[in-house]
Amino acid sequence: MSQAPAQFTPLDGPVRTTCPYCAVQCNFDLHVSGDRVVKVAPTKACPVAKGTVCKKGLAAAADLTQPERLTSPLLRHGGELVPVSWAEAMAYVRDALTPLLAERPSAVGVFGSGSLTNEKAYLLGKFARVALQTPHIDYNGRYCMSSAAAALGRTVGLDRGLGFPLSDIGLSDLILLVGANIAETLPPIMQYLSAAKHRGGIVYAIDPRATTTARVAGHHLAPRPGTDGILALGLLHLMKNMGRILPTAPAHGMVEVLAQADLYPPQRVAHECGIKETELLLLAKRYAEATKPLILTGRGAEQHAHGTDTVQAWLNLSFLSGHFGKAGGGYGTLTGQGNGQGGREHGQKNDQLPGGRSLRDSKHRAEMATFWGVTPESLPQPGHSAQNLLRACGSELEALIVVGSNPVVSAAGAGQITDHLKALKHLIVVDFLPSETARLATLVLPGAMWCEEEGTTTNLEGRVQRRRQALNPPGEAKADWQIICELAWAIGRPHGFTYAHFRDLQEEFFRATKGGKADYSGLSADRLDRASAQWPIKSASAPDTPYAYAPTYPTTDGLATLHLPHFTAPPPSRQLLLTTGRLGNQYQSGTQTRRNAALRAENTVQIHPETAREYGLKEGEIVTIRTSHGETQLPTQFSPNIRPDTLFLPFHWPETANLLTNPELIDPHSHMPSFKATPVELLRLPAESAAEHRGKRADFPFFAVVPLEK
Repeated sequence: MSQAPAQFTPLDGPVRTTCPYCAVQCNFDLHVSGDRVVKVAPTKACPVAKGTVCKKGLAAAADLTQPERLTSPLLRHGGELVPVSWAEAMAYVRDALTPLLAERPSAVGVFGSGSLTNEKAYLLGKFARVALQTPHIDYNGRYCMSSAAAALGRTVGLDRGLGFPLSDIGLSDLILLVGANIAETLPPIMQYLSAAKHRGGIVYAIDPRATTTARVAGHHLAPRPGTDGILALGLLHLMKNMGRILPTAPAHGMVEVLAQADLYPPQRVAHECGIKETELLLLAKRYAEATKPLILTGRGAEQHAHGTDTVQAWLNLSFLSGHFGKAGGGYGTLTGQGNGQGGREHGQKNDQLPGGRSLRDSKHRAEMATFWGVTPESLPQPGHSAQNLLRACGSELEALIVVGSNPVVSAAGAGQITDHLKALKHLIVVDFLPSETARLATLVLPGAMWCEEEGTTTNLEGRVQRRRQALNPPGEAKADWQIICELAWAIGRPHGFTYAHFRDLQEEFFRATKGGKADYSGLSADRLDRASAQWPIKSASAPDTPYAYAPTYPTTDGLATLHLPHFTAPPPSRQLLLTTGRLGNQYQSGTQTRRNAALRAENTVQIHPETAREYGLKEGEIVTIRTSHGETQLPTQFSPNIRPDTLFLPFHWPETANLLTNPELIDPHSHMPSFKATPVELLRLPAESAAEHRGKRADFPFFAVVPLEK
């Protein structure tokens, strides 16, 4: 089956849709003239952002007219990617995958994305398990908030990031932002911090860097990278000493967790975190006195090989002090990717089925097998999670299908991962711009961008919103859901992959979630036209659920289970540690934002002036940063706002941060790689090498990407 791209008739007047970037999922109106968006206008009717949109959202329309936009399939011939017809592209898929699937389905893998709509994430998971029948599907959201998701799941049986409306942040009298630089990563949320401060609330930024968020917060605590969980244990120790243990509800594991806290007195915690004991005691006093303290973790706390334990420590603190699940207080995690929340609920995660069901649960498997018209035995068990899936490429996996992701830049140990992808027999990439991963592909299929498709996204507070189409995809590009269906037809397995219209797929998706923890079955496009809704929504007449974490919990006995977090001793105090993160004008692997001239940003290594003096460096000097996994050369940027024992690199560029991170060290619970605390060497670059490096940088503007082979 090879269909012509579905043609959409543009609507009269502005089209309200959701931003393609972060998990706030701001709403704005697109004003369209002909086949172009001519204006992006924020709307005060947005239930989250209230009329604000960050610079990335306002610049998003420029991405639609990038000259490098993919508009036809590209097939590798003679070492180069050349345009071909859809019929030729699907013939390649048939010839490449059919023999592998007949002999060993597990030789084919799928790698998805937290940017996919809910419907596409659902369809991709269905495609992997019903059409390909491979166990190996995961997605780049594994690199986002999987540690927090794992901790929440095993503690209260539910993972909904923020279990409360964002507006509740403004009610808190103490907010601890643990590894969360929201001023640059989730800018519209800053209005809620301002509301809390206006009411007299205190805001702490807990981060090795004094970021823009820290400066706005007004209070900054800078623990060493990787020690946030130890800080939480120290606070729990002090809450116990102050008589502030007032558990939210009965729970398993409380005695053991409180006994562990005895091992973390202030002196030990201050030493291991690299902070002053007086700072710790002041923070503990403020937490004990607060009536609605709120803990919000971000990737700084979670992207570690012990990230789940770090979140667990903060969860334990919130629960045992009596604040978890309460309005205006408690705990939440700040999802980063646009549909990071919905993207991990409906099947593209390696162990998950639609509606937040578990692939390991025989009852859940039977439910979905019946729904899809297959046998439970035909559904594979969970396969590799993201990092191990990529590392299996070229050996266990002979073919990989990547949809909307760029692991060549975003995966830990990117150099090794690139080698694995190059070793594949078949790399099929679905994307709308030529990412670094697409340049390695044997076949590139041109997909649709955010305002060229219909669907729903779920923001960081579990709020489901409509994404509406405003334009047709250009040239021969197609909606991703159509491409996934065509792939199923190409391998001769069309059952369940024929939809006359997108709405048929959407309605199937809503039905598929019925009875799951992430139940969307009460939703419809018409209902979402009236208002967004926070899941679960169990019927068309049922209300939504703004508060998700009230007892009793969706566990076997209705009780929470508090687990003991475990941490190894931090590296020696003189060891330089690399931490990675985002810049305000860039997003994820930079496939879009590096091309957007309105979102200029410089790729440098941030270093404290004292450290620079110790190494005899001048600002702007090119240095080599080296680990056992790779090295890179970048100019220095001096910053007094970073710890002297810490370097910072943004991860939006190829040949930079993730060349240095460890591809093998992963969290045993969440399978999150260790991105945030990598021991590094800092080396001066010889003068002749530095001059050569500057010449290379001058050849390529910092916001540009080398064009795809033609």
